[in-house]
Amino acid sequence: MRLAEFQNEYLYKLYLEIEGVIPKPVCREIFNKAKNLIDEGKITLVNHEGLGTDEELDGAGKYFHYIFKGGDIRDHFPELVVLYHCLLPQIALVTCSKAVLSPYRDSDINIKAYPPGGGTIGWHYDTNTITALLYLTSNTEAPLEMEIRRSHPSKPDWVEKVDYHAREGSLFLMQGRKVWHQSRPTEKEYKMVVVLNYYTETDQWRPSHFDDFVYGGKKQP
Repeated sequence: MRLAEFQNEYLYKLYLEIEGVIPKPVCREIFNKAKNLIDEGKITLVNHEGLGTDEELDGAGKYFHYIFKGGDIRDHFPELVVLYHCLLPQIALVTCSKAVLSPYRDSDINIKAYPPGGGTIGWHYDTNTITALLYLTSNTEAPLEMEIRRSHPSKPDWVEKVDYHAREGSLFLMQGRKVWHQSRPTEKEYKMVVVLNYYTETDQWRPSHFDDFVYGGKKQP
């Protein structure tokens, strides 16, 4: 019965939260290790604004966060690589799709770390077909802000606005290509999330210049 509820939420609400996917002590262990790597200057800081276009499904907002790319994850967090593979059958069940792992090595598994004082990612749609966000922190600020176009024959079309506050250990699934979303800027808290990007057998589209834009702040010529 729980699976049917998850499927219904993903297919019709376009998003859902699954609580307690990993234990909180494990979240804190991963968070502390990631924070130490950041403090040692080993992780890239993404910091650019006004570069995104419709071609990247992006609203040209601010990008300000630390990014652990796929190689960083494989070097420092092999447990997340195992989790990424092990979750695939469950992701396929919940999304009612032939889900597959990402063919893109830099972006298959990421950690995004939003520091206090403005950590953010601006309005955008995701390029991958299935978005899975595993939160390592609980936050009272800087929600995942979503705007979802809705329609029903009984009334005019409208936009549903939803704020989701991160909860440690929860997996948040959404149809990121259909949900316009951003991470509102942090103020005093540190927010950290593991991004698990999945695709389907028939749709593995990603713009060829996308990684240069999103990670490096390079605009397409």
